[in-house]
Amino acid sequence: MSFDLRQIRALMLVARHGGFSKAAREARITQPTLSTHIRNLEDEIGVRLLDRAGKAVTLTPAGVVFADYARRILDLCDQSLEAVQTYLGEVKGRVSIAASTVPGEYLLPRWLAGFAREYPQVELTLTVGDSQMVMERVASGDAAIGVSGTESSHSALTSKLLVKDEIILVRADSDPGDGESIPSRLSLNDLADLPLIRREAGSGTQLTVERYLKRAGLSPDGIKWSATLGSTRAVVEGVLAGMGAGFLSRLTVEKELSEGRLARLEIEGMDIRRGFFLVTPTFRSLSPVAQIVVGDLLDYGGSKAAQRS
Repeated sequence: MSFDLRQIRALMLVARHGGFSKAAREARITQPTLSTHIRNLEDEIGVRLLDRAGKAVTLTPAGVVFADYARRILDLCDQSLEAVQTYLGEVKGRVSIAASTVPGEYLLPRWLAGFAREYPQVELTLTVGDSQMVMERVASGDAAIGVSGTESSHSALTSKLLVKDEIILVRADSDPGDGESIPSRLSLNDLADLPLIRREAGSGTQLTVERYLKRAGLSPDGIKWSATLGSTRAVVEGVLAGMGAGFLSRLTVEKELSEGRLARLEIEGMDIRRGFFLVTPTFRSLSPVAQIVVGDLLDYGGSKAAQRS
């Protein structure tokens, strides 16, 4: 049996794009050439790997099985080149990172600037979503590493504390809405009577807040949620617009607090701490370049902790 890397890459590109035209453009070959690569691969293996229904193209059950190994083959090829380059003293390669909203939008961009200066030949791709997305992408191999606001319980993933965080409740300092002004100091039971903005299901921030409320004897379902918003920035803007108060990472509202546009609500006895975790695969080896990224991230997290202390 004989097939080559061009055929494997062709299959993976078509599977990722769900069609031939975009895959051919990315591979910088003609569509007929791409189709020939896949047809030869299917002939060599003796099974159809793709289902074609009009313009939509998906992997067959056999294609799904083959693609899992094909992804690892391509990863190993990339890692072998990176290993040789690292041996020769040249740090060069590509690393994909999946991050939940808070670290992805507020922590990692600050780290990326310094990393890019030190390792200009490393290409980093950052995908931002919720914590569930991070776990799924790292577990599947779509991302080499992840940074999440929750610790993974998946046996295929390993979580390591990167930096500690505090979740606080904030309100608009000027109360621009038509509702009554929210007092600056409250008891925990007062939360049930407040209009509050929450993040979407799957958000690490929301999961942490709800776990805290349950431990404190407050049911999240009994809270008067005025809105459910799909990003940290949307919650900040909602609070500023007077929709209600919001639970947010201190890291995300440092600017608004210092400018006086947001004010912290002091809740008696409330102390919500969590961490941002570096998520790596348990049973899959990281490439040499990804190992450098992990080490640099952990150093950065340690420096952030030292600054706060």
